[in-house]
Amino acid sequence: MIRSISIYLAMTATQCSMAFAPQLQIFPSYMEPIPTRTRVPSGSGIDDALSSSVLSRIRSRKTALNVSTGSKSKCNEESFPEYSNSDEKGQETTAVGGGLGDFNPDEKLGLERETANVGDPQTAQLEQPMNITKVLTELQAIQSQGPKKYCILGTRHCSFLHQQIAEMLAYALVLSGNHIYTSGAAGTNAAAIRGALRACQPQLLTVVLPQSMSKQTPESQELLQDVTNVVTMPQNDQMPLDVASRICNSHLLSQTDHLISFAFHESKTVLEAAQEAQKLDMLVTLLYLD
Repeated sequence: MIRSISIYLAMTATQCSMAFAPQLQIFPSYMEPIPTRTRVPSGSGIDDALSSSVLSRIRSRKTALNVSTGSKSKCNEESFPEYSNSDEKGQETTAVGGGLGDFNPDEKLGLERETANVGDPQTAQLEQPMNITKVLTELQAIQSQGPKKYCILGTRHCSFLHQQIAEMLAYALVLSGNHIYTSGAAGTNAAAIRGALRACQPQLLTVVLPQSMSKQTPESQELLQDVTNVVTMPQNDQMPLDVASRICNSHLLSQTDHLISFAFHESKTVLEAAQEAQKLDMLVTLLYLD
């Protein structure tokens, strides 16, 4: 009776281990564990029948595992043919397009950098060679000690700092006994008027307006109330302001010896006045604000 119970427990343990066999790790054929046979004493017919039944179940389970393992490996080869082994042809396993990490030196990596766009740099260009007359004129202006007539023109759209520079320059020139000519527009010209008025010498300041006084802005009219020498051009009231400004600038250049301009590279009217002054062999100081 005790022997039968031990045999029954051994069979139950074997069946439980085979029932959980699909959850175990599948080893290659050369690493599969050797099934352990249950030892039972010989001489009993019932015991021999039970042992043969257990062995047959173990063999059938082993066969099923081998079949399932072979089907999985075949499925992997069909899904990834490029990574499958080619033992039949005697070739090594390679990935599509060469081995992993291969580098072809003939292929460029595309690391070329685009040329940086830094804008249009301001380069000094001589449009025409320096003539001897211009050199002598500049030397004479440097050596001369007497007062001069300066024309200060500039853009309307300048910063507060640039206005302070223009105002300080006009103040210093008037204190030195020089005569300042300018127009009545806002911005640079208004700053020059304020600087000349600070020197408390109104006779050394002349303002030429491109049109009549009524055409000026209220701010300009208020500033011009303290100016003694104001020249107006009412005959230009029917003209566009840019045309009247060109006529006014030409009149200012005809009355002065040295032009000082504050301009941007887009200040068309001021740059035209500088070009006209150069044609008149005047000394031109052109200060770009950009």
